[in-house]
Amino acid sequence: MVRMVSLSNKAYSELKDFKNADESFSDVILRLLKHKRKDIRQFAGILKDDKSELDLIEERLMEDRKNNKGRSQ
Repeated sequence: MVRMVSLSNKAYSELKDFKNADESFSDVILRLLKHKRKDIRQFAGILKDDKSELDLIEERLMEDRKNNKGRSQ
């Protein structure tokens, strides 16, 4: 099934810049959308070997929790 879609001139120009010679505009849109969908599991363990970064994240989380305590009540 084919659908008609309206694009502004700017959107068309941007999309055209992403388009390869052998691709249709539908192919480009599908390719770009595919990259947007990330599985959060791909990030599991990404910081396991970076103790200093993990400590910094934990410190900031605890600080934020302390500063925001009671706001949701």
